[in-house]
Amino acid sequence: MTSLPQTPSQREAVQDLEESRLGEHSDDDSDINHDGERPATSPDPLTKQEKAQDQEGAYTEEVNTGYSLFSNPPGLARTRQQLFDIRDEFELSAKDFEEYFPFVDNVWRKQKAGENQADTEGATEIFCCRLKPSGQSKNSTPKAPVEGKQQRRKRKREEKTCGMLMKVTYVENPVKKVKIAKAAGSEDTHSHDLDYMDANKRNTAIMDVARREANRGFLPGSIYWKMQEEPVQMEEAGGKFMKVSDVRNVQYPWRQQNMTVTLKAHAGYSQQRSGPRQRLAGSTPGSTPGTPKNGEARPQKPAQTFSPHPPQSSTKAPPAPPPLPPGTLNYPELAKEFLRPYLPYIPQIASQQRPHITLTWATSLDSRIALLPGVQTAISGPETKAMTHYLRSQHDAILIGVNTALSDDPGLNCRLAGAGGFGGKDRAMQPRPIIVDPHARLQINPNMRLLRAASEGKALGPWIVVGPGIQLQPHAVQTLKAHGGEFLQINEIHPEHGLDWEALFSIFHREGVKSIMIEGGGKVLSELLKPRYTSCIDTVVITIAPTFFGKNGVQVSPDTSYEGGQAIQTRLADVKWQPMGQSDMVLCAHLDTRRFQQPLPGIQEFSRQAPPQTPYQRPAPPQGQSPMPPPPQSQQHGTGQPPPPHVNGNGTPAPAGPSPKFRHYGPPGPSRQ
Repeated sequence: MTSLPQTPSQREAVQDLEESRLGEHSDDDSDINHDGERPATSPDPLTKQEKAQDQEGAYTEEVNTGYSLFSNPPGLARTRQQLFDIRDEFELSAKDFEEYFPFVDNVWRKQKAGENQADTEGATEIFCCRLKPSGQSKNSTPKAPVEGKQQRRKRKREEKTCGMLMKVTYVENPVKKVKIAKAAGSEDTHSHDLDYMDANKRNTAIMDVARREANRGFLPGSIYWKMQEEPVQMEEAGGKFMKVSDVRNVQYPWRQQNMTVTLKAHAGYSQQRSGPRQRLAGSTPGSTPGTPKNGEARPQKPAQTFSPHPPQSSTKAPPAPPPLPPGTLNYPELAKEFLRPYLPYIPQIASQQRPHITLTWATSLDSRIALLPGVQTAISGPETKAMTHYLRSQHDAILIGVNTALSDDPGLNCRLAGAGGFGGKDRAMQPRPIIVDPHARLQINPNMRLLRAASEGKALGPWIVVGPGIQLQPHAVQTLKAHGGEFLQINEIHPEHGLDWEALFSIFHREGVKSIMIEGGGKVLSELLKPRYTSCIDTVVITIAPTFFGKNGVQVSPDTSYEGGQAIQTRLADVKWQPMGQSDMVLCAHLDTRRFQQPLPGIQEFSRQAPPQTPYQRPAPPQGQSPMPPPPQSQQHGTGQPPPPHVNGNGTPAPAGPSPKFRHYGPPGPSRQ
């Protein structure tokens, strides 16, 4: 492994001198040396030509630069945090470690200098936090002031130390990889967070982004503006606290070799920096600032050339957010209202000491969720698809069975605009995927959709629930952990009774999961709809599409349950129907915990109180048409008797008269309104 790139002391000196020249407080500690001291100053790096160009925004060329400055590796934010925390031992390939480490070299430095041992089997390298005390006493003797030089107004830095140690071991098994863990004698955690280090020192990778553009001859302000056009990638790479002075410093070596080059700007970069320059009192438009009307020059306070913070202007519109990835969904605020009574409610969850459980699926009219077993079938429209992703954003976890995972290869994430990976912050609104796989049938590999989504920051790592005594493949365990997931080996699986769902929900509750959205498949949903589980199911959301799949489709229907020798029903309560899109219907309800063995209360009474049916009368034909001739005598019912009224399946006459939407000439059929 290559040794850590170090920030040149000359570059650090540039920033010190620049802050001194501008008369700023020295609160930007972005270039901390290993011993925590700042280096001595060096000559002013900015030539007169460069000062004029960067101050005035002058340039001779605006270059078409419609490209991204960042090429962050997948899952960068998660891996940076993992390399910072080191809560447990984990593994990376040697190639990945070399790719990710420059993003955290502002946190870690190699403790022992010497030959690079990365190519040696079993070699171990120890890294310490950059805030580890050096053991050398600091020289408290102040430096002698330089005659004619303005003294820096130093702000005393908080004395913070950290004793975290990281051990990196190189192994060949069979490919070259590294094992990363806390070293012996390390503290359990850092005395600071990752933001603290990002604010005090820039990592090599984020500085290389600026360096590439600086060496192409762009204005420092334009480079900084271009980086800010991609805020998600910039923050992910550790550039949350970056300043324009960092860009000027990194351009200094190149500028020394190219002093006569006129710096250029990126397309869209505005010359306006912090608003219009202020005229001094007594000056007139067109005159030189500081020169009064009588022509006598007066002393002028040096103006600040650069703004230490990102350019702000009340007249300039904020930069447009980065484009959302393909497949991003939107769900209107108005459409959320009918779902609110059925969403997880925190006080209720706290009182019942178990997660809020929502069962949700899309079905055909014959209660099928797929045309055939193992065949992924689109059922509902785009509106209900967006609704499903909104429901996902309101739950802590999504649960499916292994058959669904094998047949669909689902992503199990939330793709709403504003979710993590879709315009939102790191994994915001993303639920935890949970796959129930008692016999470990699922083959874990990085190409699975849910692992790809996790590596791209668009999903959380999945939990795979397996039964007791299952021998897990080490490669599967390592792959899952590398993507933020893990296997959960539980004992709540009985050979006779199957999975103990209530016990499983209690385990998830202890793991901090407060709400679970169960999406399938057919076996899981049918099992949880049995009366024995009605007490632990809170909400049912069903999307019904106007289609039939046939008897060979995958059905959602619980087995018939009996109590006292009589079959009992699983009924819904607080039912609400909501049309959605062109043809879908959404049913929202709670499960009724009562047992129903007889017809519903009130039906018999309603039948007794129904108004008497009137004899059938042949409707008059539409105006302008002649009446239909009577049927032949052989087709009439009896001799001289009128035809009987239509009889419904329950033996009661149907209401008289035709449906207003259809023409009937003859005995009417059932109403189709």
